[in-house]
Parts: sequence; structure tokens; C-alpha cells
Amino acid sequence: MIDNHARRHPIVLLLFSCLLAAPTMLVADGWTQPEGESFIGITYGSSSSNKVFRFDGETKFPTGNGGSTVREYPLADRGLFFYIEHGLTDDFTLIGSAALKRSIITSPVERRETEGIGDMAIGGRYRVVSTGPHVLSARLNLTLPTGYRRDLTPPLGLGIPNVDIGAEYGYSFWPAPAYASVALSYRLRPAIYALSSLDNPEEEFEPEYADAIVSRAELGYTFNERILLRTSGSFLSTVRQDDNDFDIKHPPATEQYLKVGFGAGAFFDNGLLVTADIGLTPAGLKTSQSTDLAIGVAWKGVLGELFGGGAENEEREGGGGDE
Repeated sequence: MIDNHARRHPIVLLLFSCLLAAPTMLVADGWTQPEGESFIGITYGSSSSNKVFRFDGETKFPTGNGGSTVREYPLADRGLFFYIEHGLTDDFTLIGSAALKRSIITSPVERRETEGIGDMAIGGRYRVVSTGPHVLSARLNLTLPTGYRRDLTPPLGLGIPNVDIGAEYGYSFWPAPAYASVALSYRLRPAIYALSSLDNPEEEFEPEYADAIVSRAELGYTFNERILLRTSGSFLSTVRQDDNDFDIKHPPATEQYLKVGFGAGAFFDNGLLVTADIGLTPAGLKTSQSTDLAIGVAWKGVLGELFGGGAENEEREGGGGDE
């Protein structure tokens, strides 16, 4: 059965299906988990590219040229993405994620594939303001390499830590079952390579990745307390740009892209969520023109109930960001 809190404010619960929206783990920004409650999800994500954006925004085939060019998704990523949120208090939510990845590059003469554990992340969301339909939160996220070899082609990640510092705002249109959210963050990418390794230690490989500004926006509507439809957009731009062209062998040190996404989620009894999403990359600089697909399943509730503890949630008054 759906708990009483969810019946009073279904949007507060159903918006969490956005947590499995895409391989990049886009979230419904701003809202925190209630104290003691968790959200646990797993997503299968696929990102495929036939073309890449040059430094001037024009597109090209990434491998070969002319008749020998590979046109059936020469750049591809597949992976399982794990995500968890846990409410330490009503105002602070602890967040973690990890990924098992497979990256593939296919050229006219060979196919290269790298599999393994990608970056892991830990962070938190602190609710600063919650009044009426409005919620404003601060967000801190630390992404760490897991010892993979950063000089492989293709690599599993950049091989450096990322630190994201930002703010998130959410608005609930309750009693209409809809919400909107926006987020803005600054991504520090320090040249610290101690947590990754080299396949060829004799050749130094320590690119100077530029810091980046990241923004997101999302809008969702719930039908009959069961089906959520949503649309989203994200924009990333490094703080510096250059005229070096796209390098298929290694991630770009500078880049820019715009992504738009569309998806649906279904909420079932006992806190189960199922989602399916598609994302497109209509514009960019030194990045892949990818099509991203994701299918996810998740559970929301008290961990003791998930593992058979049978504990009952205390009925919480308020919702939509209110105490």
C-alpha cells in the first residue's frame, strides 16, 4: 500500500523516480530524504555516438574518413550505475554512487574495449530553506577514481577527483501533481592523479582538465499517483576553451555540451519505482553527439523494512518541502 504521506503529497514521492533518469544520474534537485528513509536504485545505461562535435561546433565522424569510416556507433559506453540516498536528518541527505562500465571504440581497423569499475562518488544535500512549495538546498559532491588506468584507450574515467559545489532549487505545484527544479554548480578538477594508474608508466599522462560550470533544469507531471512524465535539460561548459580538435583516444581537457532528455516512471506499491529515459545531445564543442538510453529500478523507504525488519514509518505531517 502507498503510505499516508505519499497519498497526501504524491509528487514528493514520485519525483524520486527521476533519480534513475539517465546514466549521468540526473536528480530531481532540491528535495532531501526524510530522516531514516533511503532511496536505492540501479540503472542500466547506454550511450552511443556516430558523430562528434569539433572545437568549432561542427560535427564529424570520429574514426577514419571517406568510405572506411565506421558509421554504426563507433563510440559507445554501457554500464550499471548504482545510487543511494539516505536521510541522516530531515535537512541533510547523504548521497553515494558507483558504476560498472564498458567503453568501446570501433575504428575501420580495430575494436578497443575497456571494462571495469568507474568513478565512485560521495556527497550530501543540505536543505537551507523550505517554505510552502519552495525548497533550496546546498550540494557538495566528491567523485573519486578507483585505481583504473587513465591512459588506456578508451579510459574508464579522467583519473582525477572532481569536486562539485552548488545550489539546487525545487518548486512543487501541489495540489497539481507537478514539480520543477533547477541546479547550478561549479566543478573543480584538480590535477591529482594518485588514485589512478598508468598502463605504460614510462610515458607521463597528466592532462590539465579545465574546471567546469554545470547546470540542470527539470519539469515533471504525475498522472493518477502512478505515472510520471518528465523532461529535462543540462548544460556543461569548461571555464576555458581551446581550438584543439576532438581526440578519440582520450577525454577532452575542455568541452561544452547541451543535453535534453525525456522519460517516464511508474510507481508501484511498497516503494518500487521503474523508469525509462532517452537523452540527446543537440549541441556541443569537443564532445560526442550521443544518444543516451536508460532503464532503471529503485526502491524508497526505511532500510529495516527492505530487509524484513517490518518497522513502520512514523506518519509525517506536511510535504512538498514543508516540515
